[in-house]
Amino acid sequence: LADFVKKPLERAGGTINLIDIYCLFNRARGTELISPDDLLQACFLWEKMDVSVMLRKFDSGVMVIQSRSHSDDEVIERIRSLSMNPDALLNGVSASDAAITLGVAPAMAKEYLLIAEGKGLVCRDVSADGFRFYINFFSELNPNNLYLMREHSRYSTWSRT
Repeated sequence: LADFVKKPLERAGGTINLIDIYCLFNRARGTELISPDDLLQACFLWEKMDVSVMLRKFDSGVMVIQSRSHSDDEVIERIRSLSMNPDALLNGVSASDAAITLGVAPAMAKEYLLIAEGKGLVCRDVSADGFRFYINFFSELNPNNLYLMREHSRYSTWSRT
């Protein structure tokens, strides 16, 4: 199984949903199908073995398989650059926007956006249209005078343009 998931992981950018792997693996096996529980148990065994992939569970409960070399910091940096685009500054970033940029499913893109929110990079706006994420300019405010912004900050650069 660990050998099988390497190619789909490369195509998916280093992270793939557990459900997608279940479908791909069973399709490749033909008539000798495995149960979802067998797949999950096999993924749990990876922790005890020296393999290049691992099972990860996000805070929301979404489970993915990712390569051990996969870095959330790289993904967060891509979200940062996406959030600084003029269109994103005006309209925010949706999970669909992030999915296109990151090359992952919208559900996983939302998880990465929530991680970026947890790190203070973006702020969330929840409306009838769904979640929109905006770059977090609150960290740029001067705590001594809320009407002033720190010099050479992202916000001061953005507001001058």
